[in-house]
Amino acid sequence: MQVRDNNGKVREDSDTDGVVYYKGPLVVLVDRFSASASEIFAAAMQDYGRALIVGEPTFGKGTVQQYRSLNRIYDQMLRPEWPALGSVQYTIQKFYRINGGSTQRKGVTPDLLMPTGVEAAETGEKFEDNALPWDSIDAARY
Repeated sequence: MQVRDNNGKVREDSDTDGVVYYKGPLVVLVDRFSASASEIFAAAMQDYGRALIVGEPTFGKGTVQQYRSLNRIYDQMLRPEWPALGSVQYTIQKFYRINGGSTQRKGVTPDLLMPTGVEAAETGEKFEDNALPWDSIDAARY
């Protein structure tokens, strides 16, 4: 898995010990609501040829968010009568598969499509007005 921040810096996360704890068959089930970390897991298993991905194309959320409080710690100590201001969530990075492609907007396409019995709905980042676009970076060595 790789991430790129808003400054263009790419960080590659890889296995640190190389030990395979399970060598048997593996199936990963996904659907249109599988998003973010579950998409990265499914994509890594697919890219390494380690698992069969079964289900529907995934949500397509390939971004990393962070929360920040709008209150400063001393605001509440000096002015306890001030209301809590809440927090803000913003995007700080994008996820990338080891092949360099993002999961943003496109998600993960299963190896074996298995539709659900639930009526299809417009679900996913690609249906959001202000979603970040799909892009790619250099593939990681694998």
